[in-house]
Amino acid sequence: MSKIQVDRELVRKVADLAQLSLSDPEIGLYQERLSKVLSYVEQLNSVHESLGQDWRPDTARGVPGSSTPERADLVSDSLPVEEAMKQAPARIGTAFQVPRIIE
Repeated sequence: MSKIQVDRELVRKVADLAQLSLSDPEIGLYQERLSKVLSYVEQLNSVHESLGQDWRPDTARGVPGSSTPERADLVSDSLPVEEAMKQAPARIGTAFQVPRIIE
């Protein structure tokens, strides 16, 4: 179980911060869920602590036996606008037109 006690008051406080209005049954539901999440995070922290100070994710040090090739960061010419827009289904001037997703 989590070291942090998740009570109904904590759930109400978090809901207020998130500007959410929760019913009593929802508060009970989120109390249980938040407790499980915090318990899982504590498990992850204990794994990290058991690995010691020298532990870093493989992405930080690279995978042993492999190397990531680097390339020079060179400026190059881009496609001409007409070439880039040739297959655009719709366009506005020199820009791609995309469907509106926010109302």
